[in-house]
Amino acid sequence: MRLRLRFIRDRLTLWYVGIFGAVLGIYICGACALQYWQLSDQLHHAEIEDLETVEGLLYFTHDGHLLLHEDYHSHPQSRLLLDRYMEVLSPSGDVLFRNERLHDMYLDGAPTSHEGEVGYESRRIRLSDGTPVLAISHLHFFEGKPLLIRLAYSTEPLRARLLEFFVLLMLAMPLALIAAAFAGYRVAGKALNPLEQMARQTEQITVKRLDERIPVDNPNDELGHMARVLNGLLARLGESFEKLQHFTSDVSHELRTPLAAMRSVGEVGLQEDHSTEKYRDIIGSMLEEVARLTSMIDTLLTIAHADSGVFELQRSVFQMMDLVQESVGVVGVLAEDKKQTISVAGDSGISVFADRSFLRMAVINLLDNAVKYSPTGSAIRLSVSAANESGSQVGSVELDIEDEGPGIPEDKAVRVFDRFYRVDEGRTRDAGGAGLGLSIAKWAVEVHGGTIKLTPRLPAGSVFSIHLPKA
Repeated sequence: MRLRLRFIRDRLTLWYVGIFGAVLGIYICGACALQYWQLSDQLHHAEIEDLETVEGLLYFTHDGHLLLHEDYHSHPQSRLLLDRYMEVLSPSGDVLFRNERLHDMYLDGAPTSHEGEVGYESRRIRLSDGTPVLAISHLHFFEGKPLLIRLAYSTEPLRARLLEFFVLLMLAMPLALIAAAFAGYRVAGKALNPLEQMARQTEQITVKRLDERIPVDNPNDELGHMARVLNGLLARLGESFEKLQHFTSDVSHELRTPLAAMRSVGEVGLQEDHSTEKYRDIIGSMLEEVARLTSMIDTLLTIAHADSGVFELQRSVFQMMDLVQESVGVVGVLAEDKKQTISVAGDSGISVFADRSFLRMAVINLLDNAVKYSPTGSAIRLSVSAANESGSQVGSVELDIEDEGPGIPEDKAVRVFDRFYRVDEGRTRDAGGAGLGLSIAKWAVEVHGGTIKLTPRLPAGSVFSIHLPKA
């Protein structure tokens, strides 16, 4: 069963102890290997020195036997230090000398070809009794005769010393891991304390306290980045919640008005008997309010669909002038009723790459507003041009819609694209508007990567300018 710790602090401590233990284990193994190599190197040099000493102590007896002087020690106990295995062979392999410690055993059998001729040849072997030794060979000429001297020391003391060193380190390892766990737990706790404080502060932020923010002590580290991200999220949530409150309030207000009118008309109609013609007028008034509600709901559905971001634009390349002429044809009937004139000018060869239906909806909404709020007999002018000569972004198309209406004050011009916003509440409702047309137009333009702005026209009127990327 896999262990799953609850707290990050515990997991970090466990990871820290595990990594530290692995590193410490590698260090112990490396230290033991280095210690063994150093001891082996010291043993090798000691053998070379001993072999050079032995070469000067060899001598032949009168009967031709090879012996070794061992009376050069100044103290008898010094012989106890001579823990060597030694034999001297002739080039043919005959044993000329073997010390008492070696007894009747051999140091690596018969001589090999060119053994000991160059330097001191070293190798690890095992004697017949199983003792591991480090042996060296050297070819020495004594009284004109070649002698192969083999000398070896047991490596068991090295292994025993290395084992003691390893056991000592392993006994200290648990203490080191405990100390590392304690230190890692404290360090992890200190590192995560700011995160816990951020969590506690975030838990205290409710719908009524979305304006509060998390303090950022160090904006350059990871926790500071997390705090800035959370503050940005809170800011977006606060803005969205505020918009949702305004939207809900505005929708409730807009829906209440036609419903109240329908109820009032219906109640008045039921209070007494009326003629057929009167009932037709009452039902007609109610149907007008129903049509207004239906139009508003369709518009709200369009806005909700746009805000969801799940739709896909059906882009195509078309001439901007054709779209403008088509939109004028739709709104022209309303302009004729008010004896208004709509003129269109500009370059008919300019094309855009956009969704024709959404862009058409934006232009129609702007034209519809111009017709509604311009006086009878006024003129509405539309112009299509490349935007580079007017100081706008190079490579874009500009559509200007100019009317002769009452104009919009500068202090209210920044809000005309907000949903349900009206410059004049009473006048706009009488005209049949819900304050959503400019909001939809703004969305339809911006979703294509364009911009829309309002410029007051002196002495009266307004100019709505659309900028779109050129195809």
